[in-house]
Amino acid sequence: MMSTILIIGPASPINKGIIENLLSDVSREVTWLRVADEKNSEEAEFQSEKLQILSLKRGEELGPVLKMLPKELQFSGIVYAEGIGGVRPAKLNNLDFIQEMFSANVFQFLELVRHCLKQKRIKAGASILTLSSVSSIKGLKSKSVYSASKAALDAAVRGIAAELAPQGVRVNSILKGWVDADMSLDFIESNMKLSSGSDFNQQLLGAISVEEISNLVEFMLSDKIRTITGTNLLIDGGYTL
Repeated sequence: MMSTILIIGPASPINKGIIENLLSDVSREVTWLRVADEKNSEEAEFQSEKLQILSLKRGEELGPVLKMLPKELQFSGIVYAEGIGGVRPAKLNNLDFIQEMFSANVFQFLELVRHCLKQKRIKAGASILTLSSVSSIKGLKSKSVYSASKAALDAAVRGIAAELAPQGVRVNSILKGWVDADMSLDFIESNMKLSSGSDFNQQLLGAISVEEISNLVEFMLSDKIRTITGTNLLIDGGYTL
């Protein structure tokens, strides 16, 4: 029986890796709400009859977009892979910066769940997963707003998990550390200037691969486990030891 996974997020290396891995299962289809993003504006490098792509702008109202899908379509899994980063000293934080960060990292997730519930898009026994960050539990210099937004996302996961448990729906988040695909020279230099230069060295097992992230996502979406819910799963290479 064919199952459908919904993923929302930009065409980042991580998201494309997740989608490719999900599509490798012949019994699975993917609906991708692809968020326009300046850093990840290139087209997806793969084509599949099992992949449906709907484009939207960051912060766009999700209700009308979801209504474009067949009314009877329900998701056995949802991956919230949308979000933005930001490194800024506390003295430079302002309401616009805070609003932008929380809108992408938390509010849009809450809106996605709300509209999926209203439109009856979530199958009984489904798995909902968010991509969070180790920053939600680790104090990092110049990342107070980013950390707060990811901590709020993890808290939302726990609350929604409790609410949807009677329907057998699991809700979890993945707290990832430094991922190799995200660590471009510009990314490393900008982070080292404003945060601790030893941050990368603290990840004792090195950078995480896209393959590791996509494998964990696939496992958490699968029926191999049915009782993990409301959990914030760490994949950080020992960063928080």
